[in-house]
Amino acid sequence: MSEFRWRAGEKEKGLELVEAVSGYLAITEKEASDLIDFGSVYVCDRMERNRSAKLSGGEQIVADLGARGAGRFYEIDPSRVIFRDRFLLAYDKEAGIASQQVPFDAYNNVYAAIVRHLGARRSGEGYAALHHRLDRETSGLLLFCLARKANEPLAAAFRERKVKKDYLAWVEGFVQNDSWSCEAPIGKAGGKYKAVSRGQGKSAATSFTVLCRQEGRSLVIASPHTGRTHQIRIHLALAGHPVAGDRAHGANPAGRLYLHAWRLRLKHPVSGELLSLEAPVPAGWPDASEMDSLPPCSGDQEK
Repeated sequence: MSEFRWRAGEKEKGLELVEAVSGYLAITEKEASDLIDFGSVYVCDRMERNRSAKLSGGEQIVADLGARGAGRFYEIDPSRVIFRDRFLLAYDKEAGIASQQVPFDAYNNVYAAIVRHLGARRSGEGYAALHHRLDRETSGLLLFCLARKANEPLAAAFRERKVKKDYLAWVEGFVQNDSWSCEAPIGKAGGKYKAVSRGQGKSAATSFTVLCRQEGRSLVIASPHTGRTHQIRIHLALAGHPVAGDRAHGANPAGRLYLHAWRLRLKHPVSGELLSLEAPVPAGWPDASEMDSLPPCSGDQEK
């Protein structure tokens, strides 16, 4: 058993959270503090990372120790920084790592690791803002804002769809059309994101272009014009060509999800300079620039 749930009683009223967690789990306050800092403790369905938060009594508390406990295993690889100036940082996210905190783990994600990296360089707490996300299993470009001065104009650029995004995807099947688009709305039903009828979800639009075809698979560029969760994956599955490895949307198992956030094009939020950022194709992938000599798609790519 790794998850513990209880309701704070009268005896815990006025206690600091660290004291309540320590007492209930029969662990030291240092161990309880580590769990709280890691993001393993929720109070009233919200992650609470303040060890000194006072309890009023009656709160629902959940602590999840997980298979690793508060295992801290992820830091950024500086060699994967694609671009950096005073205002922006672009990072080539590894497949299998979350973009930001997930339930019961606020440490092992790119956002938190970027903040730690910046803080170490500045001998203090780093600042970063993230205005877009990648699914855990998707690799490629994540763009961070490093200065509050640039935060609002960058947020506006994403909100107004002025940031152009291109993804590479190996998909199952021999795609017949050279290009096509999909505007199926996306909604959540039964705990899963899927294409829904008009009026039942949020609008979504993606353009696709085929780069090459091989027996049983095709390589496409996916250009989303909106930013819905699982948008590219859902639209490709709807076309009958799910992303290779995307078991959630009907694909066969593979060594990884073969979806890569390849390029970002935008105006710099401060200088106005046009930026064109590109994350290298992951190791084991075909090089999309060499259409005539693409090697086989590796099925045992590490996550």
